[in-house]
Amino acid sequence: MPGPLDGIRVIDFTHALAAPFGTMVLADLGAEVINVVKIDERDETRGPGPFVNGRSTFRFSIERGKKGIQIDLKRPEGLELALDLADRSDVLTENFTPGALDRLGLGYDAVSKRNPRLIYASCSGFGHTGPYSNRGGVDVVIQAMSGLLSITGEADGRPMRTGASFGDSIAGAHFAMGIITALYERERSGKGQRLDISMLGAMVYHLENAVVRQSVGDTPKRIGPRHPLSTPFQPFETADGWIVVAGTRDWPGLCVVIGREELADDPRFETNPGRTAHHAELEPILIEAFRAKTSEEWLRLLEGICLAAPVYSIAEMIDDPHIKATDTIVQLPVPGPEERSVLVANSPLRLSRTPPRVDTPGPATGEHTRQVLEELLEMLPERIAELEASGVVRCKED
Repeated sequence: MPGPLDGIRVIDFTHALAAPFGTMVLADLGAEVINVVKIDERDETRGPGPFVNGRSTFRFSIERGKKGIQIDLKRPEGLELALDLADRSDVLTENFTPGALDRLGLGYDAVSKRNPRLIYASCSGFGHTGPYSNRGGVDVVIQAMSGLLSITGEADGRPMRTGASFGDSIAGAHFAMGIITALYERERSGKGQRLDISMLGAMVYHLENAVVRQSVGDTPKRIGPRHPLSTPFQPFETADGWIVVAGTRDWPGLCVVIGREELADDPRFETNPGRTAHHAELEPILIEAFRAKTSEEWLRLLEGICLAAPVYSIAEMIDDPHIKATDTIVQLPVPGPEERSVLVANSPLRLSRTPPRVDTPGPATGEHTRQVLEELLEMLPERIAELEASGVVRCKED
């Protein structure tokens, strides 16, 4: 069954994580994503381990469903191939330093003149305008400059990076959303346009109400794992693990199940604002109470009183029956000399007629060069052989 973006072709000049995460989303949704890799790269150099069948699992996880070709963009013949591919594409994606593709002859002005319907999508740390536009931006830099590190971690501890690279993945998700939005608008106007995604801007967009709170003089700070506006709203250690409690629907009921009925009549704790204002007095009481029973016992007792959940490890999450029943995690084969596979996160989008598909492994470097040149550019095998012999393209792994 074709995906919702079936028929959309993306010529993809992205690398690292943020922008490739976005083009992964497009591939999951059925777009034909043709990723252009530098001519001198090899599988074993493309990304960190662990490695399976000689493939970086980091790269493999975000290149699923894409085609991989290798072209030397610094050669005139390579540049012309790239331009020809852009002529036949709906979207061009890139995350080079601002101005780099202009110098190569693949900038927005040059490409859009040839293909006015093209969506030209750029993703960079700080965007293509402003005083920081030429700075490099990676996840921890973006988390730091957005202010996220300043509000993450223990109150008396150092700034803390989140456990996943949200500076990258959030920008990538907005990258995909911007491209899809521009494609939708093109259906009405018939015209392409440029998209400029800043990783910093995307991260700031996701700071919830921190900006608003700062604007009214309530400076957000690191406060550990609790919530700044709701109590109880944090992890608690149990007799055999950890659970999280996310607010309470029934404060007197919670007081009963933890064996501290007298707290229900304590004026400090009767309301959520009061409990939050007096968190320092309430937290030790709750910590002591939750240590008295197992996680399973607490989850049963808290049903209907609080939103509560176990604190999973990644292994426990993968093994959860709901995760399994909803195909939240899927298995992809890793081509190679051994029969191997890896687990990857499935698309969270559930569409009834045109569902996303995550069933195709990421390409080896240069795996689809010959196919793309033959089928898309209608190039004869003799000409492809000439280009490969001269180093303009690379058709397969050595």
